[in-house]
Amino acid sequence: MARIVRPSWAIRCSNSACKELFEVVQLEEGKQQEVICPKCGEHYLYPPAKEEEN
Repeated sequence: MARIVRPSWAIRCSNSACKELFEVVQLEEGKQQEVICPKCGEHYLYPPAKEEEN
């Protein structure tokens, strides 16, 4: 049985042709990282800035 080693989240690619669900590491408050969809290569900043969520 697998064991979770680090806190993680899953996000879904917003590319209409892809919609891949993939795991990202849960970051400390105030930090961001660039993530790339493993299926289509789309780039995202995670987590999104508060202004982008609204």
